[in-house]
Amino acid sequence: MKVSFVRQILRFAISAPLWGLSSVVANAFPQGPTELALQPHGAIPQAGWALARMNDGADLSRQAFVYPETQKAVRLYLIDTAVAHTDTWFSANPNFKSFSTRLIRGSNDPGTSSAFSHGTRLLSLICGPETGAALGTPIHVVNYDIYPNGEGSSSSSALLANALSEARLHHLSKKGSDAMPGVICIASGSTSQSDSTLLQNRIQAAVSAGLTVIVSAGNLGVDVASYLPAAYGIQDNGVICVGASSAGNGIWSGSNLGAAVDLYAPGDQVRVLNFSNPAPGSYGTMSGTSPAAALATAAALVELSKNPSLNPSQVEATLATVAYPAPLASAGLVQLQTNPESDSDHDGSSDLMESFFGSNPADPGNAPEPMSLTRIGNEVRLHFPIADSLFVSPSNQPANAPHSLSNGWTWQVRCSENLLDWQDASGSVTAGPSSEGKRSITFSMPSSASSCFLRIDINPAP
Repeated sequence: MKVSFVRQILRFAISAPLWGLSSVVANAFPQGPTELALQPHGAIPQAGWALARMNDGADLSRQAFVYPETQKAVRLYLIDTAVAHTDTWFSANPNFKSFSTRLIRGSNDPGTSSAFSHGTRLLSLICGPETGAALGTPIHVVNYDIYPNGEGSSSSSALLANALSEARLHHLSKKGSDAMPGVICIASGSTSQSDSTLLQNRIQAAVSAGLTVIVSAGNLGVDVASYLPAAYGIQDNGVICVGASSAGNGIWSGSNLGAAVDLYAPGDQVRVLNFSNPAPGSYGTMSGTSPAAALATAAALVELSKNPSLNPSQVEATLATVAYPAPLASAGLVQLQTNPESDSDHDGSSDLMESFFGSNPADPGNAPEPMSLTRIGNEVRLHFPIADSLFVSPSNQPANAPHSLSNGWTWQVRCSENLLDWQDASGSVTAGPSSEGKRSITFSMPSSASSCFLRIDINPAP
């Protein structure tokens, strides 16, 4: 007998803070036991200032980064150089779901890729192990290589326009289970003032097709209003122009700026993978509006995974609404919010959750204990600990009502077959022995469904 888990399903899902509601979700498939550590969100204790600042724009000393575990698959269209290490380094991220690359070439351009560094480092900031801001989000990557002449070479607006057209057609061709929300990331731009009706039309067509377009502001330290494609950030909702911020929450010295810049993101000595030797704990750094655009792209992908119905204008509005209002001219600092509740030790588990399960909210090394889910015949059993100091015997409580805790909180199990429609779970609660300040709890309920999702809702006292 066996129960299979999808790692991302076993998570804490924090609902609107207005209700003060927190949840734990577990998923049971046919027959047998399994056990996984409770991991509401992924946490990187020493992630560097850039990722940490995306969690908390106000904390200049924070180094820990927590990323949300989201469910809906999203697609990234990375228009840049080619990408290396996809079968090795990036595959260490289980949410790196697929990768394909396509050459965009002029009539006399070489038919192979020869530039890899820039695109690889950008992708590492989006979904690379240890350095990616969207590590908890299932991402399918389509890479368009528009740099035919090797590392350090330039591309052209015509190749970029062709890549935009390809991305749009690819997105529109996907139907049914292959359809997913998408983001185009463009970290390239002109170094002289120019205009291109063709390029603007291709960007507008991509947005009209439902693709959010993120462009880097550029690294000339000037007003971006006449530089392409960044200038289109002021003209089109759903085209997000991203400038680079410094570690001191100012504008990075080389970043373009001006009214066309919609958001800023970290861009000063940002930690990326070591391109020459991608290995755990080995990093390079990257400065400029390119890493800033990549981090903003990661945030957009996370928002679309959480809410796939958002259109490009709504993605831009969402990112702008949650942006930290740092002193960055007219635009704020991109934030990747994971948990509206307090998380004192930055380990991804809210203080409320850690208190409920009997772990230490102030110690990142003391996470909630593993929870196990067992299915035997037509019965599902969820096993988890509760802090002994909070435990109230089920014999002193009414059946199938929210269960009380000694501090006035309540908890309740809910169930779903599709993660969309939830109802109160009807079952029994059995208390086991107490050990090291925690009480073993088993919730049992009948279920003949092929897939059963259980959720523990915790309601703090009013």
